[in-house]
Amino acid sequence: MKTAEKQASRGKADKGLSMWLVIMIVIAAVYVLSFIIPSGSYQRDGNIAIPGSYAPVDKVYLMPWEVILQIGQQTFSSFGALFITILIMGGMMGVVNSTKVIDRCLTNLVHKLKDKYFLIIPAFIFAMGFFGSLGSMISTAILFIPLGLSLAKQMKVDRTFSVGLIMLGSYTGFMTSPVNTLTTILGQDIAGLTPYSGAGLRTVVTIIDLAIVSIYLIWYAKKKAADPSVFENAFSPEEREEEYELKADKLKWNEVAILCLFFGSFLFFAVGGPAFGFNTLTLGSIMLPVGLICGVMARYDLDTIMEYFVKGAQGMISVILFMILASTMSVILNNSLILDSIVYYLSIPLDYLSNTLAAIGMFIVNAIINIFINSGSGQTSVMMPIMAPLADVLGVTRQMALLCLQYGDGFTNLLAPTSVNLLACLALAKVSMKEWYKLVVPVYTIIFFVLCASIFVGTAIGYH
Repeated sequence: MKTAEKQASRGKADKGLSMWLVIMIVIAAVYVLSFIIPSGSYQRDGNIAIPGSYAPVDKVYLMPWEVILQIGQQTFSSFGALFITILIMGGMMGVVNSTKVIDRCLTNLVHKLKDKYFLIIPAFIFAMGFFGSLGSMISTAILFIPLGLSLAKQMKVDRTFSVGLIMLGSYTGFMTSPVNTLTTILGQDIAGLTPYSGAGLRTVVTIIDLAIVSIYLIWYAKKKAADPSVFENAFSPEEREEEYELKADKLKWNEVAILCLFFGSFLFFAVGGPAFGFNTLTLGSIMLPVGLICGVMARYDLDTIMEYFVKGAQGMISVILFMILASTMSVILNNSLILDSIVYYLSIPLDYLSNTLAAIGMFIVNAIINIFINSGSGQTSVMMPIMAPLADVLGVTRQMALLCLQYGDGFTNLLAPTSVNLLACLALAKVSMKEWYKLVVPVYTIIFFVLCASIFVGTAIGYH
């Protein structure tokens, strides 16, 4: 009896902080900082901060009710469109998952590859890296978490692997992308650089980073799969039983059609985003008929289709609630006028560094600022007008300044406890921050040194 109690208490200890508690702690910490950090602001030309225009203002102290009254508006402006897409995508996934066609496809793939089934990982990482580099699978990466969980169950590993498989691929590709319109192209436009210039170094670093992530996740999955208790503790008996019931047999023609429509719609959106200007709402518009057609292909009647659709959408409510809570941080940072102050004070030390160290400093400063500004385009709009003239003074090329901004913006997306997309994915996969850090910190430590090495090389060759 005592042994069972010890195991239960150990299980609770290993679970770590829940995502709900983490977000509440972070909100409280940001609110306390709003009383400590001086208020100030840059003058702006539209959304673009004007360099050298920062000025302190009278300290703004936000009362709790002032924060509460703005949460709805901030949430709507930040995530309104995304909420619609998340609900539609959840519904579509509910219909597709009810057919078990994705699970059966993965079962067949694992059986066919036999001992080489871990080769699925690099294929998946580079595919997600490609989507991430286009900027089309960042805020929507959460929609792939159920697919990652299915693969994790097939490989008999833990839930944390499923988040790593999705987030590490897409966000690593995003971080170093040569074609990312949200940071790279926008930043080049602000800095007066030729669009898509400097693609060579970015492409090389992207390939190296994705290869490192692939190798690391293969090692991680093999290590977890070698211990059967990992899989048993990660998934409930019901979830494990679902996998055992699946057989590796040939898919029917309608199941193949469902798979083609499912993956083809994502590919169409990912490629169509840069080509035709598709946005998040476009993805929702595409996936609504996709879900209905997949239900028809599965030979469901309309009532059954909508039943699975509603059930799938309900599964996304916790994610939406999480994002609503996270919007509180933006309300505090913006309305207390401390966001620009954070940017200003962090950029001051760069004036005292040599050009190479200044470039590394730009990377680190932007990585810190990304903790407070989660939006890639938002951070680029604020920081690039400051980084560009600062680079001229420090003897660093503007292309290098943009690269460091891009690295910094992407690097802490998977580390910061303020990263809304990361925390929402962890909440959906039922993974604690403690478990996530155990997976991500070692591989991102390696990537940190790769990024720094590329900055040294870029500075030495006058990267432009």
